[in-house]
Amino acid sequence: MSEHDATIRTEFDRAAAGFAQRTKGRFDHMDVVAFSRLAPGQTVVEVGAGTGNFLSLFRGVAELMVAVDLTPAMLEQARRHGDLRLVAGDGRRLPLPSGSVDLVASAQALHHVHEPATVVKEMRRVARSGGRILLVDQVATERYEEALMMTELELARDPSHAMSRPPSAYRMMVRAAGLEIVDERVTESEQRLSSWMWPGEFPEERIAAVARLIEQIGPETGMGFERDGDDWVFVRRRLMLLAERRP
Repeated sequence: MSEHDATIRTEFDRAAAGFAQRTKGRFDHMDVVAFSRLAPGQTVVEVGAGTGNFLSLFRGVAELMVAVDLTPAMLEQARRHGDLRLVAGDGRRLPLPSGSVDLVASAQALHHVHEPATVVKEMRRVARSGGRILLVDQVATERYEEALMMTELELARDPSHAMSRPPSAYRMMVRAAGLEIVDERVTESEQRLSSWMWPGEFPEERIAAVARLIEQIGPETGMGFERDGDDWVFVRRRLMLLAERRP
């Protein structure tokens, strides 16, 4: 296990219970299942599935939902869904046969990975011919300087963060993996520092440090930070990108 992998496991082992509650309903407004074009009875695998909140959206459509994650504590939280197949594994070396999955998804995971193209290629490997890959992740603006500042802020909040990337970076890694882009969508939603960093889930000193950093570099992140009393309001952008493995 690399040093960064150990950091990911440490952070999410510590925060698993709070994370499961804080992120409940995060994707409900995004119409993910329709966007994915999943047909009834097909199989979905999520890489970096965490607590299973995203994967559970496919309930009632998918015949089999497989959650793959590096962190045992997150998979323990996913167990509460009751109908997910849980697999402890690394997205860079998926313990799944080649060409066996209808839809391979990753939601809010790739910004924790320093070399995400390796994961996307592995996702392509396990997708069947004609199968699809769905990436959902937070994105920076297309301005390089703002992406760097967003990365600095995200790292102060969560040391398991790797890099904040613009939508164009995800398009490039998908095409480099030999996939054809079918559809994409960027959504925006308002978020608050107080809901982004729950007391109890995050150490108080870290919350205070992030608040100070927002004061210093918030306008340079492209996240539209505005003060609201003792809180901060900002814009969260998420990309949904659907690609297909062609024969």
